[in-house]
Amino acid sequence: MNKEKVGKFYDVVWTKYIPEYEDSEKHWKIFYSADEIKNKTVLDAGCGTGIFSIIFANNGAAKVTGIDISEGSLNTAQNLKKKFALENVEFLKEDMLHLPFPDENFDIVWAWGTVHHTTDPFQAINELIRVLKKEGSLLLAVYTRTRLTFIHEIIRNTLIHTPKKTWKLISKILAVFLSPVVFFFKKREKSRKGEKLEELIMDWYFVPIRHYYRPSEIQGFLESKGFQIEKFLPASGRFNSTSNFIFKALKK
Repeated sequence: MNKEKVGKFYDVVWTKYIPEYEDSEKHWKIFYSADEIKNKTVLDAGCGTGIFSIIFANNGAAKVTGIDISEGSLNTAQNLKKKFALENVEFLKEDMLHLPFPDENFDIVWAWGTVHHTTDPFQAINELIRVLKKEGSLLLAVYTRTRLTFIHEIIRNTLIHTPKKTWKLISKILAVFLSPVVFFFKKREKSRKGEKLEELIMDWYFVPIRHYYRPSEIQGFLESKGFQIEKFLPASGRFNSTSNFIFKALKK
């Protein structure tokens, strides 16, 4: 049931909020270049709106497969595919914990902010590793565990029990009150832009499943699987407590 709740949550989020293409592409270029992905096969695991699938496809990937459990998200992704008139991208409803693809099927696996919304993040990562080719590239963005995480979880566990029809309104109200805090006390610019504060608040406080990890936990797990870390971004958000950390790693 938790998986279905996550899917229904993103039916709401990724039909209303669509990241800006240009800002998303600038963020994508922190990790990949067109030369690096040319003629490669790509899995966008937990594709949401499909924005990164579209970016991979537009930058020369041979074939991009975007998967998600949210039908609303996939509808948004299909509309983006039509808008950009792309033939080298497909979107499928699939569960990241049980991927239908054969071993060593993709050159690149992109999982931006998704494994931590599954019921078993390490099983999800194992599945992503399984379908990645040797010498393939894996990108993982995972929520950071900090000293303030327990406060965040108290707020989230309170708000997710409010009536679902009020979530958008609550997010907008919180955005009004929190915008001065973000303006005056932010630690850094957000590396992935093109998202409204109310959208971020929805994702912070209303998603049914949200796991947190320290970078050392994920790095240790990847290295135990034979991966070589190629790039590490310690925080992608304005505050440590709302950030993803990102690893780009090579499967040796």
